Amino acid sequence: MKAPERRKSSRRVSSMVVAAALAGGACIPLQAIHADAANELDDAVARAQYAYFTGDTRSLEAALNLIDAVEVPANLNRSKEYYAAYGRWKLAQLYVDASKQTRGDKGVARSAASKAAQGCIQHADAMLKLDPRLAEGHAIEAACGGVTQNSDSCLRSKSLRTALELDPTNPRIKLIEAICFGNGGNRSPMELFEKLRGVVTAFDTAPVSRPGNPDWGQAEALVLLGDVQLQRGDALAARDMIEKALVIAPDYRKAQELLQAAASRPRGESR
Repeated sequence: MKAPERRKSSRRVSSMVVAAALAGGACIPLQAIHADAANELDDAVARAQYAYFTGDTRSLEAALNLIDAVEVPANLNRSKEYYAAYGRWKLAQLYVDASKQTRGDKGVARSAASKAAQGCIQHADAMLKLDPRLAEGHAIEAACGGVTQNSDSCLRSKSLRTALELDPTNPRIKLIEAICFGNGGNRSPMELFEKLRGVVTAFDTAPVSRPGNPDWGQAEALVLLGDVQLQRGDALAARDMIEKALVIAPDYRKAQELLQAAASRPRGESR
C-alpha cells in the first residue's frame, strides 16, 4: 500500500467555486459539495489506515486531526464519527503494543493508549446517537472499552452483545469478538485458533464492500491467525496467512515482522 498522495484542500476549492458561482448567479448542485466532503473524508481515512499499518502513531494522530476537521453535511456525520472512533481504536492498539516493548517509557505509552481509547468511546457514543442500530459502532465501542478496563470487559460488554445480535455474520464484528476473546486470560489456543479461522472465512465469503463503506479488518484477521499458527508450530500455514495479508496491505509492519519470524522458524518448532 502506497502512502496516500497529498491533495489540495478540497474545502478551499469548493469555497472558491461556490463564491464564483454566486457572483455569476449560477447554482452549485448540493451533490457536488457533498461529494467534495466525502472525498476529503475518504482521503483522511486512507491516511489513518496507512499510518496504522506502518505503525506510525504520529501520522495516525495527524490523520485523526484531519478527520475531525472535515466539514461534512448531515448525511455524512455518522461516517465521520465512525472513522474518528475507529482511528482512535487503532491508535490505542499501537500505543498498547508500544507499552509492551522493552524500550521507552511504558507509562507514557499506556497513558496515550488510555487517552485514545477514551476518545474512541466518545466518538462511538456520538455515532450511536445518530444511528443506535449501527452494529459495527457498538463493536468498536466494546473494543475501545476493553483497552482501558480488565481483560474480560470487552467480551462481556453489552456493546459487543448488541453488535452480535444486530449483525451476527459481520466479519468485522466477528474480528473484534476474536480480539476480545484473545485478550482475555487463560484462553485455550485451540479455541482462539478456531475463532480466528472462522473470522478469516467470514471475510472470504462476505460480499465486496461498496465504495464509501468500511472495508477494514481482513488483513488484520489474516495476521492474527498467522500469529496463532506460528505459535502452534505451523510455520508453513502461518506464512500463507501472512503473505495473503501483505497482498492486501503490503506496508503492514506487523505482518512483515511475523513473516520474517516464520521464515526463520524451523518446521515444527513452536514458541
